[in-house]
Amino acid sequence: MVIAVAVYSLGARWQEVRQQRAVGVNAEQIFRSPAGFVAGNPNGDVSVVAFYDANCPYCRQGAPALAKLIAEDGQVRLVLRELPLLGADSESAARVKLATMAQGKYFELYQRLFTEPGRATKDKAMRIAGELGLDTARLERDIQNPSIDGALAETTGLARALGVRGVPFYLVGDRVLGEGTDDLYAELTARVAEIRAHGCRTAC
Repeated sequence: MVIAVAVYSLGARWQEVRQQRAVGVNAEQIFRSPAGFVAGNPNGDVSVVAFYDANCPYCRQGAPALAKLIAEDGQVRLVLRELPLLGADSESAARVKLATMAQGKYFELYQRLFTEPGRATKDKAMRIAGELGLDTARLERDIQNPSIDGALAETTGLARALGVRGVPFYLVGDRVLGEGTDDLYAELTARVAEIRAHGCRTAC
C-alpha cells in the first residue's frame, strides 16, 4: 500500500513537472494568443487560464468563481479557451462565441450560456447574441472565417501538449489546479497569491 501511494505521488509529481514544462514552451500561445478571450485586467500581473466547454456541467459550476475572481481582484487576467469536447452542439456554440469577439460581446455571451438552463447550441447562442444587440448576419459570416478553425485547432493542440484529459482545466500562471477542488474560488485566490509571491517556475 505504501509503495502504491509512493508510486502514485511520483507519477503525479512527474505529470506536474511535464505540464509546467509544456506551459513554458507554449506560454505565448497559452496566455497571449488572439485565439483566447481575455477578461478582467488585460495588463494584470497574474494570468488565469480556463479551458472549457459550454456544455460541461463542471465548467458551469466553476464560472461564478472565475467571475468573482476578476471582480474582486483587479490585477487578474482571465484567459478563456474554447475546448468543445462534448459534441457538435458544443463546437457550434464555441464557433458563435469566437465569432462574437469581433463585435465585443464574447464575455456577455459566455455568461448567458452558463446562466440560462439547457444545452448550449448554435441556435441558442445566436438567439442570445441577437438579444445582446449583435449583428447576427455578420456573425453567420464570421463563423465561417478560417480564423475560427484556427483558434479551435490551436486550443486543441495546446490541450494535447498540456496533457489535458477533460474540462474544465485551469492554469494559474504555470500552476495546474488539481481536479475536483471543493472551493474553486479559494483555490484560485491561493494560487494567484502564490504566483505573486514566488513567480512562475517556467514562463507565463
